[in-house]
Amino acid sequence: MSDILSQEEIDRLLNATGDEAPAGAVDDLSPAEVEAVEKVTRVFFASANSALAAMLAVDASVTEGIGQAVDLADLAGEKGLLARFPFRSGFQGEMAFLLRHRDAGVLADLILGGDGAEKDALDESDLDALKEALTQVAGSGAPTISATLGREVGFATPEVAEVDAAQLTEALPWGHAFLGVGSIKVADVLDAPLRLLLPVEVAREIAGLLSADDGAEQPREDSPAPAAEPPPTAGGTQPVRTAVPTDIRNIDLILDIEVEAMVRLGEARMPLREIQRLRPGSIMDLDKDTEALVELVVNDRVLAKGELVVVGTDHFALRITEIEAPSERIRKLGPS
Repeated sequence: MSDILSQEEIDRLLNATGDEAPAGAVDDLSPAEVEAVEKVTRVFFASANSALAAMLAVDASVTEGIGQAVDLADLAGEKGLLARFPFRSGFQGEMAFLLRHRDAGVLADLILGGDGAEKDALDESDLDALKEALTQVAGSGAPTISATLGREVGFATPEVAEVDAAQLTEALPWGHAFLGVGSIKVADVLDAPLRLLLPVEVAREIAGLLSADDGAEQPREDSPAPAAEPPPTAGGTQPVRTAVPTDIRNIDLILDIEVEAMVRLGEARMPLREIQRLRPGSIMDLDKDTEALVELVVNDRVLAKGELVVVGTDHFALRITEIEAPSERIRKLGPS
């Protein structure tokens, strides 16, 4: 192949039917498993739109695509950009993004304030810019995946590098993988395929979580779901536990209520005497180190954690890496 993914290949994938498997498809994942993981990647791509648009300050989006099982050896092209995201929580292993070399250069130039010029080679500043952009995409998609799967999913700091045909299979020695193909669109300058790769083991686990949810027996609306029996204590008695309803029927009535969200960098406890001595230029030690995540606090409850990032040139934003499930957020914001 002359490129990591040609337009002809994309067209063939989009037009493929169930009776006509795309080239490179393998039977490590069943059609049902591929379909299940494809749904997750679609919502993942859709959730990344605002992050990319905020970074570029122009009309930009990440559109959803299709999924299939592939042999990684069939994806190798002459040159491309590989971003590897180790899972910090949720799964073992990693997720990866692939961009064609030309598209990576154009996107890097846009991120750095250019007009989208093509580049023969990517320098360190280009790689840093692409790393930040793809980290934004992954970070914005993590809460969506977490909510969809009912499991907290987070990503560690990625590794970004240029790869050629031989290096791709060396960097990702998975053999077979799940491939989700989406697109990065930036105004009328860039319309590039963005490929998301998952090891077969991770894809199968995701499919299993979704099928478990689909197969769970749903309680009738006219009868409450039975509460889980808590384990006995050492003395043989049952602890008292208040059941938290998971079906909040009137949630739509409160979703438009405004609440104050605060990003907490850290805390300090000190005598009032020291507070009185504070002056411009004073340094106050906080209880967190430089590597610790900051907290998103709503109504004095911690709902999420993340990292501070610079948006544009004049203000900060929070990239969420860990967040409570939607039902847990509502529970925490409810009465104590």
